[in-house]
Amino acid sequence: MNVFSSPNKLPYFAVILSSKLMLNDLTYRIMAEKMLELAQGQPGYLGAEYGSGEMDLLMTYWQTKEAAEDWLSHDMQRRTLSIGESFWYEEYSLKLFEVMKDMSFKCSNQDIHASRFPRIVTERGVLKILDETQAPLLHDYINQEKYFLAPWEPLRSDGYYSLETCQLRVREMRRDFLEDKGIVLCFLSPNEDKMLAYTNYSNIIRGVFRACNLGYSLRKSEQSKGIMQEALKAGIDYLHKEQHIDRIQASYMPRNARSAAVLQKLGFDKEGVARDYLKINGQWEDHILTALVLR
Repeated sequence: MNVFSSPNKLPYFAVILSSKLMLNDLTYRIMAEKMLELAQGQPGYLGAEYGSGEMDLLMTYWQTKEAAEDWLSHDMQRRTLSIGESFWYEEYSLKLFEVMKDMSFKCSNQDIHASRFPRIVTERGVLKILDETQAPLLHDYINQEKYFLAPWEPLRSDGYYSLETCQLRVREMRRDFLEDKGIVLCFLSPNEDKMLAYTNYSNIIRGVFRACNLGYSLRKSEQSKGIMQEALKAGIDYLHKEQHIDRIQASYMPRNARSAAVLQKLGFDKEGVARDYLKINGQWEDHILTALVLR
């Protein structure tokens, strides 16, 4: 989502929903997306902004006061808020503002502007956190590799494979990076028109531990080419040098020989066996625990 600045003459109007959430689950995030889609189809809609944290802010902008008031009192918005009172909201406030001034700035140096999110060029591709326009690449990846990856992943609902869910996942990837919770680096083809592999450095812990957990997957067509090792090597190098993470933990099922080989080549050492560690494809599975220690 971009910073909003109105192309129209001042004044324009804003409806702002500020809220504290008891529960921020997938259902709530889908609901918020549906409300934004509904707003976009209303007369007088200009744009929207969204911010999350201890307090969530959802702002929609309108050409006229009448258009803003119509949205403020829209039946679906009122109904959604009423449902949210029982499930999601600790408290909320819905307000209408008149915008009298609009001062904006956009950096002209795109290289500097983009540097906040890592983009790592390797010999055979680009490792990066997806931007919102690239959600279709994730959508294609998980659907095209659905049956190939199923034996190695949790059971997925049908909703997991929708473009809408992929768009939500990309937003969460970017938010998690900014909040230092995790780093999802997707490995794309050199011209960034196809996703080849997925790497996820999750549960980042700082302080005296400085560690994270690693998960990954690779297209069937890219197996046995060294692609996974290339993507992980570049990602681990970034995590260590730029993010100062020096313990990376990974696990694999004993029968997953490919995963075992990749981790061994990268220098991961076996540290033990966890019984019934993760529920994979509907079954509790033992996992070999490994770690790469760079201290």
